[in-house]
Amino acid sequence: MRYVRTVPTSRAFTVPTSRAFTLIELLVVIAVIAVLIALLLPAVQSAREAARRMQCSNNLKQIGLAMHSYHATHDVFPPGYITGTESPNPNSPETGPGWGWGAMLLNNLEQSTAYNAANFSLPITVAASMTVRTVSLSVFLCPSSTTDAGPVLLKDATGSTLVTDLSPGQYVASAGQLEVEEFPASNNGLLYRNSRNGLRDVTDGSSTTLMAGERSRNVADATWVGVIPYSRVCTNPKWPIRSCETANVMVLGHTGPSPDQKWVDVPNYKGAGADDFWSLHPGGCNFLFCDASVRFIKESVNPRIFSFLSTRAGGEVVSADQF
Repeated sequence: MRYVRTVPTSRAFTVPTSRAFTLIELLVVIAVIAVLIALLLPAVQSAREAARRMQCSNNLKQIGLAMHSYHATHDVFPPGYITGTESPNPNSPETGPGWGWGAMLLNNLEQSTAYNAANFSLPITVAASMTVRTVSLSVFLCPSSTTDAGPVLLKDATGSTLVTDLSPGQYVASAGQLEVEEFPASNNGLLYRNSRNGLRDVTDGSSTTLMAGERSRNVADATWVGVIPYSRVCTNPKWPIRSCETANVMVLGHTGPSPDQKWVDVPNYKGAGADDFWSLHPGGCNFLFCDASVRFIKESVNPRIFSFLSTRAGGEVVSADQF
């Protein structure tokens, strides 16, 4: 007799199957991921901007130390820029050579090769000066403001666009309250045309006197190299305020007020012109002070206090908690 062995149904071999996501479950997962991205992305962007702002602050700190190294050798800070004029009238056209405070600091910034290639008695526009005027130096560039790496643009005496090969920069020296174009050689700040100010001249206090600050290309071009005579610089064509100034504002900035400007242009002022301080940091700008310290000044600063910070010997009393 033959026996047939049967396997209980419950023990029969079955192939396991996986359960797929339903449409609703998939939508829920996507929604959760979207919420996480929305929560984390601003934090990531904020962290990146904080790092860029810190690097910008470090750049200004290096410039400040270089300023003091220069001062230790010459007993004065470098001039805002050096130039002659066509006549003794201080507002007569400038003749050059035009080298700016940044070029004077090259040796103190450990850029000896570029410094040794410079002949400060020659104009910055001559062929022999090309090596110096075209070198790109990260210490003069704010990481938050390097969105446009195009050439520095100026206007010549006829109003035509003059494309230069000047190396761009995003830091300008503080000339004082007065407009740089109107008072090129007699401002009340630290650096201006042919200035020779030292710490002894900063009677308002080195910790409350501006030395330099930021200038983003979103507003206007700036450079560390110097000033090209008989030229002008205008605000960025994309900037809502259209203005043009003499090219010395490419190395200098001011705060106001001035005889022709009764107001103060605080950092990141929405109506900023080509001679103001402006940055892409949310809420304000980094500034270098005469004691080589760097502070972030908010755009909400009291305009009167900000104006006081730009004078070297105005006699104003400003405490550190006011800015």
